[in-house]
Amino acid sequence: MKRTVTASVIVAACVSFAGASENAAAFDKPKKVDVVALPKDELNPDARPMITCSRYPAFMVKEVDLGEVGAEKLALLAADARCERTSEGERVIADDTAGYVMGVSGGFVFFRAADGWNGGLPFVIYDAATGERLLDDSLDGDDFASIRSGKGELTVDFRRVYTASCSLYLEGTACAKTIAAATGLSQLPDCAAAYKAEVKRSPDHASEIEKLTSVIVYPIELAYAAGDTTRRPMDGPTTCRTPD
Repeated sequence: MKRTVTASVIVAACVSFAGASENAAAFDKPKKVDVVALPKDELNPDARPMITCSRYPAFMVKEVDLGEVGAEKLALLAADARCERTSEGERVIADDTAGYVMGVSGGFVFFRAADGWNGGLPFVIYDAATGERLLDDSLDGDDFASIRSGKGELTVDFRRVYTASCSLYLEGTACAKTIAAATGLSQLPDCAAAYKAEVKRSPDHASEIEKLTSVIVYPIELAYAAGDTTRRPMDGPTTCRTPD
């Protein structure tokens, strides 16, 4: 059960908040970051409960982290809003994919999942002005190659983790057509090594492993403009994995 507590300490500094991407250079630097320490939880003494408010010219992004898996609350507020656990007028981000704040680029706010999935890091992007969910995807590793944003436009380069609906190893050409149509890839990786390695680890489950959906990792340019999202494969290595 969530408890209402009173903030005890406020520290204004440009610091990294819990769950933030290490690729800070790709994101805008906040004008100011307020960190509010919350009382310790006797049932979780190692946790450091806190509120982190990252202030940008036109808005503020708030993260309430109690030291559990995923933030207790993520919200968008006015740039001059008070940094407190519950604020009037806050736009709460209630999204299964949004576990922590990742960063900001222009008017776009990135949130990442609390846990990885199939070797990737799911993330979701919101419009800071409207609180609208714009798109989601999955990142290989921790860093985006680049992020470029303008008024209502966003372009992100990264290695995408795409989970197919079929087994490229077992279904061959039919699955290859499905994946190519979904990703735009003209050449797909050989999945044999990944599946054979998994079968070697668990030979008693070989038939089930061969049916597992394929996970394709490849470089991509993701572009958003005027409500439309496009994904274009880029040059670079493409690999195949089995799902977690």
